[in-house]
Amino acid sequence: MEKPVVVEKENGFCRLYLNQPDKANAYSPELAAELWEAVRRIRWDNDIRAVLLLAEGPIFSGGGDIGSFQQGIDKGAITDVIEDLSAVLNATILAIRRMEKVFVSLIDGVCAGAGVGLALAADITLATEKALFVAGYTGIGAVPDGGSSYAVVEALGRARAADFFLTNGRIDGKTAARLGLVSRFVASDKALGEALELVQKLSSGPLRAQALTKELFAKMPGLSLAEYLESERQGIIEASRTRDFALGVEAFLKKEPPQFNGS
Repeated sequence: MEKPVVVEKENGFCRLYLNQPDKANAYSPELAAELWEAVRRIRWDNDIRAVLLLAEGPIFSGGGDIGSFQQGIDKGAITDVIEDLSAVLNATILAIRRMEKVFVSLIDGVCAGAGVGLALAADITLATEKALFVAGYTGIGAVPDGGSSYAVVEALGRARAADFFLTNGRIDGKTAARLGLVSRFVASDKALGEALELVQKLSSGPLRAQALTKELFAKMPGLSLAEYLESERQGIIEASRTRDFALGVEAFLKKEPPQFNGS
């Protein structure tokens, strides 16, 4: 039986696959548990310096596993099912956003419901012409979860986010890139190559500076301008103490490409 989640380590980075295409890579209790364990292990694996999240099959993720929901309803235990699934999903999203390595997602198919939150938890999200972001929630009488509404409001603003979720909207890959919902649009036939090139580049970057930059972005919504400026100041002070900073300055003065070592 195929594992629902697969991790393939390469030189300095890893590919993290959702691997249940026959089930639309739906967020089931089984996939949820496997994904959480994979993300947790990746977060603390010092051999992995960047992550590429992608999915097998034409659907990145169909969102929550409706079959699991029906079983919960039939047993009178749907609240327990949702509580457990959402708790694991939240832990996974937080780990992705907080890990001190850059996380990239590649969306080359339908991405619905909880899949939207997962895709947009990445630091950099790539979408192709095959990508289709589907709100999904109100279609089954549900409410956004897994940080999906947070990410969409953050990217599009409250008005467009409300339109997307309340009308069970759809946004294709090109439109998502134009609106700023994703980082880049890439052609499907070149997407994997471009994504791998990107994570390889990121994995050889200044790790501490990348991590501090992620931390800054995470703080932004809750800080005043003065507080945010001070956070930036403290971040660059910390980065200046790293060996990578010295290597970067030296390379710049020599007009050579930097060779960072992650220290």
